[in-house]
Amino acid sequence: MEESHSGVAIGYLAVLLGNLSLNDQIRAKVRTLLPNKRLDTLVDSIKEFVRVHQHVDQKAGNLEGTEGQEALQSYTARLMLVVERLQNAST
Repeated sequence: MEESHSGVAIGYLAVLLGNLSLNDQIRAKVRTLLPNKRLDTLVDSIKEFVRVHQHVDQKAGNLEGTEGQEALQSYTARLMLVVERLQNAST
């Protein structure tokens, strides 16, 4: 249980750092602190968080109703947009 809690915390921190890294200056600083000076590790962490989030969304689908599912899909789409922007900034 403790491991899943830390995984969730790491996921949210990766998303936060990813959002902050959309800023050029912050991205440059973050890049210097990552292995191989690349954003791949951060992007992979965000993608893993999205995968887990989608899995949970599918399991909870019957409980949330249409409106809830739309909100969750919108959240996932926004996370993937952050991933896309970071990947584009990395090239």
